[in-house]
Amino acid sequence: MFSRTLAAALLLGAATCGLASEPNDWVNVDYVLKQAGSGASSETSASRQAISQKADKSAKDGPFTITDTKIKPPNGDIHDYLSWAPYHWPNCNWCSKPANHFYNPNATQPSSSPTDQNPSSGDNDDEYYQESISGDAVDIVDDILLVNILTEPVNGTDGYSRRMVTKRRVSPQYTTPSVSSDIEERDGNLGPAIPSLPTPVVSASPPSLPDMPGSPPSLPTPPSKPASSTTRHAVAGTQAPADAHARKGKDSAACTPSPTKSLAPSATWTTCPYEVKDGKVNPDVKLLQGPSILQNMPESVLFNTITYALTKTAVHSQNAAKFIDTFFLAPATLMHPNVNFGQLVRGPGKEMGTFTGVLDFRALVKVVNAVKILKAMKSPDWTSTREQGLLSWMKAYLGWLQSSPIAQQTASKANNHVTFFINQLAATQIHIGDTKGATATLNNYFKKQFADQIAASGEQPFEAIRTRPFHYRAFALEAMITNAKLGDQLGLDFWTTKTKYGATIQTALDYAIAQKADGGDDGVDDIIPHVAAVAAAYGDPKGKYKAYLQKYDSKYKSEPWYFFDQTAALPNSPAARPNKRSENDTNDSHAGPEDGDTSTSTPFSHVPFSCPAVFENSVEVELEDGLFVTCSQLKPLYEIAVDPAIVGSEYRL
Repeated sequence: MFSRTLAAALLLGAATCGLASEPNDWVNVDYVLKQAGSGASSETSASRQAISQKADKSAKDGPFTITDTKIKPPNGDIHDYLSWAPYHWPNCNWCSKPANHFYNPNATQPSSSPTDQNPSSGDNDDEYYQESISGDAVDIVDDILLVNILTEPVNGTDGYSRRMVTKRRVSPQYTTPSVSSDIEERDGNLGPAIPSLPTPVVSASPPSLPDMPGSPPSLPTPPSKPASSTTRHAVAGTQAPADAHARKGKDSAACTPSPTKSLAPSATWTTCPYEVKDGKVNPDVKLLQGPSILQNMPESVLFNTITYALTKTAVHSQNAAKFIDTFFLAPATLMHPNVNFGQLVRGPGKEMGTFTGVLDFRALVKVVNAVKILKAMKSPDWTSTREQGLLSWMKAYLGWLQSSPIAQQTASKANNHVTFFINQLAATQIHIGDTKGATATLNNYFKKQFADQIAASGEQPFEAIRTRPFHYRAFALEAMITNAKLGDQLGLDFWTTKTKYGATIQTALDYAIAQKADGGDDGVDDIIPHVAAVAAAYGDPKGKYKAYLQKYDSKYKSEPWYFFDQTAALPNSPAARPNKRSENDTNDSHAGPEDGDTSTSTPFSHVPFSCPAVFENSVEVELEDGLFVTCSQLKPLYEIAVDPAIVGSEYRL
């Protein structure tokens, strides 16, 4: 039988994850202050009430710390954040009969599970810590041990065939010499302790950083991967570990010799190689509470801060300060300023996280936002001690973002990972007072990576190539909109910035809402907040966005994000400045709106396809750890014809 303890732990983890988080976001500081008292708009009264209710409810779960865990990162330090790569599954591929810890315990051929032809039915990688688990415990663990990589091209809801290449990566630059400590068992019952590998421990007091240049380092494109550093395979199958003593029967695939005795499920974390299954989340990642804490803590801090600003209730300011103390400053409970073990891919010898792990702390933007509001309100709870302590932490984290190999890999990507990376980098620079650096960071992104992210049609090829295209379009928009809001706070207009194909954030939103959601109408939830943001930034003269919101969320005005998504909160957007041209045009050939025109439309001009800049130094680029795509695979998505019925008003068609 499968481990009931593991199933119980999963169910407990799901039950304690809290409410689903709001999207990554930023709210203009001056706007919040003006909404207090008599300056409040009746339009957002229900939304403000929802924020206050969430502030009180989330505060009951606080204070928040990642140190309250029995599953430690490889270096054994509970102050270092740990999460597991959500799309990776164990591929034990045992040869013999006696084991009972894999999918088919009686198989004499290599173990396997029914082929998964629809990996898109899984949870979302960006929300896996919030999703609940349903079904019988045995079904849950069956899912955990479902090991086959998909064997056929995946057809998305829009009809496009998606076939990407996966690789198993070996990262010699992160290896460490010896074993020193153990991963502890949850409830003392998850099986034998798992060896952990040591890495240098970051001190509790963040180190000081050298003076930073006025602009951040350019975001590099990744060099071609040396053949010796990866094991390459197509999606149609997997391999045994490179160091396994595999055997092959006459008509059977290579397999890995079984252990002499049964292993606890937790033992697979270091025994079996893990393979990527895009779009299908391994449920056992919910054993770790860190990912949900990195979303829930910033949200609670921000909601309590906004409630304090709107109502002047001292307890909400005190809550925000207390939660920041616990998570960032208190020696016993703080998180070290790094994500070295974020979205770690488990398996033999795995010691470090992956570039995808940086995404986990995207909500840090909300902490920066909250502190800006506390300071503007002159909260007595925001003391000089807290100010200096958090400033030191943020400087150390900024140094990690700008120099660590993991973060620099993230910075070199072309999809939503780099966009969320920019969220964190710019927000952290804003926090330490480096507005020049934050401006340079945002300008660099909108001139470079953004230029290749949206096709003329509004399609987002780097997201649409995935197994859940609607979700990833919405997820990428979340990051783009946050970057535009950060720029708006700095007095910049990135709303009218266009990609090399002439598209804006609005173009991408308009195309996305015209597509079928991955899960039917239920999947539309991913994009609803962004519809409100685009309506606030660009205007809604024909009522298209309002109709969409009303259709899919009739109570949208009572959602917390609706308070954020008001034209008054976006003073540098086209809707807020209808008679002014963009003051931050990043491309002279793509001018902003003309006088009297509240849209960002320009005459349509066909731009021939050219491979995105990220392919200049590589024939393929990485979307998730071990998941690669080529320019030729993306080309059809860039060449989708512009549909006047969808984006015609933006191109004056």
